[in-house]
Amino acid sequence: MSDPHGTHAGRPSFDSITASLAQATAVPILLRTTNPQLEFHDAIFSRVFNLRRPSFTSSSPNYPARLPFGYCQPLTVSDIVACIAVVNAEKKRISVRSGGHSWACWSVRHDAILLDMVDFEGGVGSIRWEPEFGDGVVGCSTAVTSAQLNEFLEKGQRMFPGGHCPDVGLGGFLLQGGMGWNCKNWGWACEYMVGVDVVTADGEVLHCNETQNEDLFFAARGAGPGFPAIVTRFYLRTVPLLPMWQSLYFFDIVNFNEIQEWIVKLSPTASPTLEIVLVSAFIPQSSPAPTLTAVFTSFATSHSDALAALKPIHDSLPCAPSSSPDHPNRFCQATSLPAEYAAQLAGNAAPGFRTRSDNAYLSNDLSPSQIASALKPAFSTLPTKQSTALWFAMNPTSRRELPGNMALGMHSDHYFSVYAVWKDQQDDEKCDEWVREVFDTLEEDGKTLVGSYLGDADFQFRQAGWRFWGGKERSKLEEVRKKWDPRGLVCGFLVGDEAAREG
Repeated sequence: MSDPHGTHAGRPSFDSITASLAQATAVPILLRTTNPQLEFHDAIFSRVFNLRRPSFTSSSPNYPARLPFGYCQPLTVSDIVACIAVVNAEKKRISVRSGGHSWACWSVRHDAILLDMVDFEGGVGSIRWEPEFGDGVVGCSTAVTSAQLNEFLEKGQRMFPGGHCPDVGLGGFLLQGGMGWNCKNWGWACEYMVGVDVVTADGEVLHCNETQNEDLFFAARGAGPGFPAIVTRFYLRTVPLLPMWQSLYFFDIVNFNEIQEWIVKLSPTASPTLEIVLVSAFIPQSSPAPTLTAVFTSFATSHSDALAALKPIHDSLPCAPSSSPDHPNRFCQATSLPAEYAAQLAGNAAPGFRTRSDNAYLSNDLSPSQIASALKPAFSTLPTKQSTALWFAMNPTSRRELPGNMALGMHSDHYFSVYAVWKDQQDDEKCDEWVREVFDTLEEDGKTLVGSYLGDADFQFRQAGWRFWGGKERSKLEEVRKKWDPRGLVCGFLVGDEAAREG
């Protein structure tokens, strides 16, 4: 495959780079210059969740062409160190893939070598207890998923409050903060990180925690794609594995205001065992209008405790739920992490679809009726039968002071996200416009939205005023990035110039 960007004077030839990489690493590296185009394309887009992807050669609005230079699956820390040495010498960049739901395709970057961590240190085989770091601490590589980690932990009657989607690698999830199981009460998943191993942009291998390389540890908990190094291992505090019970109610969309106000009012004082979510989706997809689903999941030590948490909610339903034989309501029914992972996987339209996500934190100053009025357009006008909208209760986590040494510093009582999902490229503009209108309307008064979450963001479309962190956290994060990666070797936020640290 030819290089459409040419070879400039003063730069090393592709042959010299190929030779350097071949000598430096023990694993093969596919290069765009020496591998068949289809083989290179398939490697670059392997494990990419979103079928809406950047082109190697042609640009479209919000999607500039991105032609990576190479692809590698490192197996050891030595492979990463060697690759960084060559990339530094040849003035290239590095992107990293753990394997999450990357709406923006963060890891597909122009002229960069993509490190795909899928088999790093054996993948699932990297999971092991780490007693020297504390009781109940587990370690794993970044491509391990929440489901894989919890399958391992179940044997010891422990769990990690990781992602709800079972197929998401922990790397991006944790670096962005991690809105995991019962985040409303248990806090952010990254708060359970007690240490992290990294390889820096200079090829230095470091361990980071509260007392060692603490500025990198700060960034590892909330920097997202802006983390200025490559994570090779997480050390995570686990919690006891608790039984799970769930109540689930379906409501007609015409009752949206009533349901949204009800769930906003009850959430702050609900049992601390409860995770509370409201979702809009077409159930079934042949339905003429979206259906609201209110989900209350209890992590309680006993059925009686779960019943005590769920019965007040059941008794306070503001209107009669709707249901069907295929989608019955449920009250305090036993469930489990494997069952919830399976349900989540079955409900995910992608992979195989084109997706666009966006999100916001709504102001704590809004009344329940104002929350309902703000969210009704999104919940009631989903652009396709596969799309969804979600409200996630965050109080009391949102009302407590977060740990000081953590980049994550933005949240509120009300998390709201939309997931536009569609099949055909011809619907790109329609779905983009729907997402744009939802957030343009919410931003009009300057008071409704207070920030956004990196995990469901795409900087190519909306940067939310960079309110992904608090002011002091953002300033400190920028200092950490300048200190540890001044050249921008590790690809950043996918905004502006791809050659810059932010790009």
